[in-house]
Amino acid sequence: MKKEKFSANFSWLLVFIILFAGCQSTNHKNYYLSSTGDNSNQGTIKSPFKTFEALAEIEFAPGDAILLNGGETFSGTLNLHLEGSEGKPVLISNYNTGKAIIDGDDSVAVIISGKRFQLENIIAKGSGRKTGNTTHGISVFDAQNVKIQNIRVEGFQKSGLSVYNSSDVLVKNVHALHNGAIGISVYECNNCRVSDCLAENNPGDPTKLDNHSGNGILVGESKVITIDHCVATNNGWDMPRIGNGPVGIWAYQTDSVIIEYCIAYRNKTSPGAKDGGGFDFDGGITNSVIRYCLSYDNEGAGIGLFQYYGARDWYNNSIYYNISINDGIKTDGAGGIFVWNGGPTTEELSDCYIYNNVVYNEQKPAVVFEAASKHNNFVFFNNIFLGNGEIVSGPSSGENFQGNVWWKTDDGDINFRGFETLKMWSDATGQETTGLQADPFLTGPFFADITDPYKLEQLIGFQLMKNSPIKNSGINPESINIHNIPKSDFFGNDVPQGSSAEQGVFEIKE
Repeated sequence: MKKEKFSANFSWLLVFIILFAGCQSTNHKNYYLSSTGDNSNQGTIKSPFKTFEALAEIEFAPGDAILLNGGETFSGTLNLHLEGSEGKPVLISNYNTGKAIIDGDDSVAVIISGKRFQLENIIAKGSGRKTGNTTHGISVFDAQNVKIQNIRVEGFQKSGLSVYNSSDVLVKNVHALHNGAIGISVYECNNCRVSDCLAENNPGDPTKLDNHSGNGILVGESKVITIDHCVATNNGWDMPRIGNGPVGIWAYQTDSVIIEYCIAYRNKTSPGAKDGGGFDFDGGITNSVIRYCLSYDNEGAGIGLFQYYGARDWYNNSIYYNISINDGIKTDGAGGIFVWNGGPTTEELSDCYIYNNVVYNEQKPAVVFEAASKHNNFVFFNNIFLGNGEIVSGPSSGENFQGNVWWKTDDGDINFRGFETLKMWSDATGQETTGLQADPFLTGPFFADITDPYKLEQLIGFQLMKNSPIKNSGINPESINIHNIPKSDFFGNDVPQGSSAEQGVFEIKE
């Protein structure tokens, strides 16, 4: 009898705990805004606020939500400091159908700091980079544990989205366009991911006359950053200066950057200026990688490996399983892969491993070393370079080419720093003692019109035919002290399939 009574009481206790937990989990408030509302209202869905001024005196609690009526436009700046908690972020989003529009006009549209909040499902608009706006579009700063997703930001003179001095941030599905200096900027941040984003037609900042502008996605002075499945295109064409220029997706003074499964195509620079390339590891990059990416038809280099004067040392970076097609089409001196050092020593630009890439270029060299390009221990191996005329150019410093495949793009000839054949270059310099000047038997054709980073596997023209003469002829990365060896090729196939990997981006299946 006592046991039955205890069981009954325990059952009621469980019910009470569950009900109490349910009450606790819904102990938050939603604050609604609508163009038909009034700031004297209660902020409920039936009695919404009208403008952001109504939010100024509210102390938002973890789990609260600020919800803007979808499809409507709200003028002014949404400026908040938010403090959510684990599992209970403060949410800024929409209700009803469609994204809500925040029109910042000549000012910032959104300014947020704090921790554990989410910003999603809005459009931020400015009056235009040349027609009144002089600011960023969305500014997130001094923030931790943040999600920014499903955003469109356009018409701001500086960055479309600026994330500054923050950590543990996810930027996902942000479309940044028609901005000036940068589409998406990440600066002085730690442990951030930029994923599924599109930065297009960010032409340049008309007031920036002393440095580059018109970048797609740019990371600076940060640690542990991942950029994946992003696209940058048609940026940089209206930079108002001659000098160093913009790049589609790049980073500088940052440690542990991963750029992967991204596309940078048809990015530009101002006429006569530098850069305008696809990807770039610039001054002070360390312990970082660009992999499984595609660049094509950029005015500047497909992949730039740069060190500007005064930057921290640049070292221990890897570039593998990427494809560059006809990059460097307008910028003087650029090509598929471009190395430049603005500093005086080889030690400040060192230890880079460039392997299993395919570079195809009908007009410019596949690999270019700028006249000022002092470097140390740049190892090029297992790549396929296809070119016309001079296929590798510029002075030699501290690079080592071994086990690469070199071939022509058409019926013309290729030469190697003035040497007519690979063997002549090898005999004179010691480069490419294990390299091949031979047709690798790629499937072709050698062009790209892919704009979706989830469809990179469609680039079958860069796969090797089964009867390729380079099957199993690649160098084992461990033999040159590379230990974090990629386990898959550009198309997701296991590496290796046979006794050794192939050169290029495709592993022939056994």
